[in-house]
This record gives sequence, structure tokens and C-alpha cells, in this order.
Amino acid sequence: MECAPFEMSSRLTSRLSTVQWFPTATALLALAFLWFVLINQVRVEWTLNPQYSYGWAVPFLCLYLLWQRAKGQGAWEENPKSEIRISKETRTPKPQVQGSTFDVRRSILGVLFLFFAFLYLPTRLIQEANPEWRLVSWALALEVLGLTLLFVSPASEFGAPFSGFRSRFSCVAFPLCFFLVAVPWPTFVEAPLIQGLTRGTTAATVELLGWLNIPAVQRGNVIEMATGVIGIDEACSGIRSLQATLMLGLFLGELYRLSAGLRVGLVLVGFGMALLLNVGRTLLLAWIASAKGVSAIASWHDPAGVTILLVCFLGLWALSAWLCRRAINASILTSRSLIAGDRQPAREMDRKPDPALPLTSTYSSRLPKTFSLISLLPPLRRISLGFVLWIVLVEVAVEWWYRSHEARLAPSAVWTIDWPRQNATYHELPLSAAARSLLRFDEATNAAWTDEGLRWQVIFLRWNPGRTALHLAKTHSPEICLTAAGRNLVSSSEVKWFEAGGLRLPFRSYAVADSEPPLHVFYCLWDERAGQSRSAGFDTTLLSYENRLRPVLSGQRNPGQRSLEVAVSGIAIPAEAEAAFTRELKRVIRVEKPSQPPVTAHN
Repeated sequence: MECAPFEMSSRLTSRLSTVQWFPTATALLALAFLWFVLINQVRVEWTLNPQYSYGWAVPFLCLYLLWQRAKGQGAWEENPKSEIRISKETRTPKPQVQGSTFDVRRSILGVLFLFFAFLYLPTRLIQEANPEWRLVSWALALEVLGLTLLFVSPASEFGAPFSGFRSRFSCVAFPLCFFLVAVPWPTFVEAPLIQGLTRGTTAATVELLGWLNIPAVQRGNVIEMATGVIGIDEACSGIRSLQATLMLGLFLGELYRLSAGLRVGLVLVGFGMALLLNVGRTLLLAWIASAKGVSAIASWHDPAGVTILLVCFLGLWALSAWLCRRAINASILTSRSLIAGDRQPAREMDRKPDPALPLTSTYSSRLPKTFSLISLLPPLRRISLGFVLWIVLVEVAVEWWYRSHEARLAPSAVWTIDWPRQNATYHELPLSAAARSLLRFDEATNAAWTDEGLRWQVIFLRWNPGRTALHLAKTHSPEICLTAAGRNLVSSSEVKWFEAGGLRLPFRSYAVADSEPPLHVFYCLWDERAGQSRSAGFDTTLLSYENRLRPVLSGQRNPGQRSLEVAVSGIAIPAEAEAAFTRELKRVIRVEKPSQPPVTAHN
């Protein structure tokens, strides 16, 4: 009986501990769900775009850095400079954080937490209708990072006011923010950079070929040689090497705990290595093409690219290790000078601690006796439960919004191509393996024929409804394909509407000047949900907020896509080419009866 109060107290403490940890666990699950949403958003680019395939490694690198921080191990532990900095910090007590200041900081944290949590709702609404929009990916990444860091910061700073919180908070800040290197760059930043790198690489290669007495001429993004034409695409522009070296430089700089200046220098050196090696690879491929023919490039292209990444990685690794060792040696010399008395403390903050106390006792006295999340649970419980309920409410509201609108969608018109197989000159052309790998279409036909002295080539592609449909459809257009092939586009028109089978189809026309007779190209991108209400799929390719928000307000997401590219040669006058195209379009377009909208796929 005498032990009953003690046993009752133990049971009560155990139950209270369980009840207190439940809100924290649920909040951590909510944060884990947000990270799942973020990774699910960017994994489309990681999978479909070879430029960002390195993104699959970034989450594991983030976890590795967090693990190293949690273990308290890594190259920085060998750096005496950090120990000296800590010893100075421990020798001098810093003033306590006052209660009023602590309350203000906690209030600011709470407001920021609510702000990021509220932004999650409009971001998710826009994301469902525009899953390929990179600005949405950045908004989602910043919100998830902000919520995670703000959730962690009370456990390291404001939950228990004591000095030294900054070092604890910085332990998780960089490993989490390192994830941003895997978020695809906004198009308005990436596209001009790729074009500039491509043209610069092409120009430098042509100049170096001249030094080697190999005749070559630059035509846009291609190199024309006696043995053929070499296209300089995104893979050869150097953008992949730049992004990979950025990731490696930041990771190695954190792993070896280099200073901010050395980290910037490491990244810049990586950029220089990537650009020089990329020009060297292009020069090697051009030399092989001049000696063995353009077809010989295929067997050298990918191995050369892998070699660049390996050389950049080994070079940055060796440089970062050397910089770390140099900093360690400098710190050892500094510490020896301090120990020998060469540099006497001149400031009050460097005064010698009380010899009766251990070196770390002053610092330890400022820490709470039990530093854990348990001491933070009263405010954390209120935030975490509301946070979890808000995340659930957002997901339910987003799904309800789109499903309720999808149920009321009117039947959409369906059209396809009635190929002139009865024409004796009709023949189908195979699409290259690279095109199939890049476009990943669900249906495709590439055919050519001759009619009334005119040569026609038609490419019809279709993507089923899904998250990746619009992203894949946008990778195929005359501006991209013809320019990459070295063709010279001299003009392009605004969207024009053409009648065919009672249906209005939007087309853009292009004129190619480097062929005789001139080549005229007509291109249509059709959004299966938009129909004839607007410029079909073309509106989704225009970088305007209105076109991005329109499907959000109308509750349309993941539409299927169709593209039709028609090329005609044998006519010099554009007006005559357009008239011939109008006649041929009416012959090949077959409109079927309207059907119910296809079921939205959430791949």
C-alpha cells in the first residue's frame, strides 16, 4: 500500500507522456505527407526530363546530411577551428533571452506558420490544374520547407529560451534546403540559359575545329561539316553538367564544412570544369564525325557525357578535400599559437573561465535540464492538431472542387486522322527511338504522300489524360524540333482557325527558308477538355497567369492532348500553301460523335 502513490504517479506520468506525444507524432505525419506531395510533384520532371534525373538522388543526400548532423560526425568534427569557436562560446555566458522577446519571437513564428499553411490551399488548387508549372513546384517547395523549418525551430529555439539555439537550428536548415537543387528551374530562367549555352558551345566548337583544320560552319544550334550535320541539343548544351556540379559543389561543401566563401568558389570551379569539359566533348564528337561519319557519334555520345560527370565529381571531391585539409592545418597552427600564449585575450568575452568549473559547465547551465519536445508540448499540441486538420481539409476541398466540376463537363468533340492509304504514294515513316523516349505518346503516326504535285508529311500524336500529358505534348513543337534539326524558321503566325468536318481547329503556321522550294508547316495542339471554347491547347503553352488560372476556376485537370503537324512543300507563296492546307485538312480530318469526357488519370 505504501507503494501505491508511487505506482499511480508512474502510470499517470506514462499516460501523460503518451497523450503529449500524440499531437507531435500526428504533426510529423502531416509534414511527411507534405514532403510526399512535393516529391510527387517534382518526380515527373525527374522521370521524364533527363536534365533533372539527378533529382532522384537528392532526397537521399538530404537524409545523409541530416544523419551526419544527428550523429555529430563528418569532416567538420576533425576541424579544430570549430572546436576553438565552441570553446570561446562556452567560456563566455551570453545574456538570457528575456520573456517578452521570447513571446514576440514565438508570435512571429506562429504567424509565419499560419501563413505558409494557408498558402498551401491555393497552391494545391493550382497544382491540380497545372501539374507541369514549375512556379507551382517552387511555391510548394518553399511552403513545405518553411513549414518544416518553423516546426523544428520551436524545438531548438523558442520552445526553450536559451543561448546556443542557432547552431542547433542550422543543423537541419541546410540539409533540408539542399532539396531545392532538385526543383526544376523556372522556364523563364532555364530556356534563355540553355539557348545561350548551346550557341556558345557551338561557336566555341566551330572555332576550335578551325584550329584543327577541319572545315565547319555554324547554323543555329547545329554544326555543318563535310560529312554531315551535328545537332547540339540540350544534352550537349552543358546545362546538365552545370546543374550536376551545382548539386555536387553544395553537397561536398556541406560535407566538409567549408566556409561560405570556399563553397561559392567550389561551385564556380565546378561550373568552369563543366563548361570546358562540355566543349571538349562536343569537339571530340565533331572530330569523330569528320573522321568516321556522323553515324559514328551515337556510340560516343553517352559515354562522353558520363565521363564529364565523373571527372567533375572526382575533381570537386579532390578540391573540397584539399580545402578542408588546408583549413584544418591553418586551424591547428592558430590553436598552437593560442596555447603557446602568442595571442593574449584582449576582450572581456575571452576571459578565462572559473577553473573550479568544467569547461562546458557554463554553457550547460544555460540549457534546460531536459531538452526535448516534451517541454514544448503545450504550444505544440495546439498548433499540431490544427495543422493536421487543415491539411486534411485542404486535400478534401481540392478533390471535391475538381470532381464536382468534372461531373458537369459537357461531352467533348473527338477527331482523328483519316489517312489516305488508298494513295499509291502513301507510306508511313518510323519515329526515332530518341523521339519515342522523349515524347512518350500513347498513339502516334508519321506518314508522307504526294498529291497533285505537292509533297505532304503529317505527324499525329496523342496522349491519354494524365498529369504528364500536357508536359509531354509541350516538348513537341516546330520551334523546338525544326530548330534542333538545324532548320531556319523565318516566320510564325498567330493562331488561325480552320474548318474541318464541322469542327474548328486552331493552327499556327511556320515558314522554313533553308529548303527549295520553301517548306510550310502547320501545327495544332488540341486540349481535349478545352475543345473549341478557346485556342485549345495553345493557351496552355502561353506563359500567362490568366491561362494558368482559367482551368483552376473551371475545375479542369489532367486533360488529354493531341497534336497535328502538317508540312507541305512544292509551293513558294504562303497564301497558296495555306489554301492547299485548308483543302487537304478537310480531307484527312474525321470528326466522331461527341463522347463523355474521359476519366481523369492521376498518374
